[in-house]
Amino acid sequence: MIQIIKKGVLLNRREFCLSLIVFVYLVFSFSVMSHYSNVVFLPYLQFVFFLLENYLTVSVYYGIRQSIGTEQFKLHDVFTGGNRFFGRVLWYKVLSLIFILVVAAFCLSMIELVKDAPLITTGLITAFTVIWLSFPVYLFLLTVYAPLIIVSDDVPLFTAIKTSMLFIRNNLGNVVKLLTIFLPLWCFAILLLKLYNGKGLVFQFCIFYIVSLLEIITVKVFLFFYRGER
Repeated sequence: MIQIIKKGVLLNRREFCLSLIVFVYLVFSFSVMSHYSNVVFLPYLQFVFFLLENYLTVSVYYGIRQSIGTEQFKLHDVFTGGNRFFGRVLWYKVLSLIFILVVAAFCLSMIELVKDAPLITTGLITAFTVIWLSFPVYLFLLTVYAPLIIVSDDVPLFTAIKTSMLFIRNNLGNVVKLLTIFLPLWCFAILLLKLYNGKGLVFQFCIFYIVSLLEIITVKVFLFFYRGER
């Protein structure tokens, strides 16, 4: 595990270039969304950035895959090579979003149901809701490796979902260890973005680049881990 993290943290020139691509996207998307935050067509703009973010994701994943492999590639190959993964990863995100919306709607309906109910009834319904949702949420969490597997192995969506479920279930302890390391770093980076939003352009750009580097390192470590343990 320590060796995997060391290899993930040591970035080469191409991976630093990938971090710059992510950085440019973050600056661009933040600037545009801030400027047009109150316009009528904001939902359409958000949809465009959802597609753009998906394209950037598959391109960066592909770039990291090529960078840690033996294959030689030029930087512009990242965008052309990542094209073939765009639809599969997008469908995974759409299905994930539908699942989250269904769970959220169910939770809200339960809240409406118990808001005027006695305390004992509220407790029983809450316990039932948690127990009822725990299994599908657990299955959903087992699929989170699917986008990385799609790019790493170039497999169909449902094959990647099945592989992800088996892989995470068989390596749950090590996955939790990696999350224990990276989740606090991501929480800290997001907290910085929230606290220092609009409080100095240079400082904000520095935070954006920290987030960009963290994304490249995170993807690289999890990809190393997947290839080492599968």
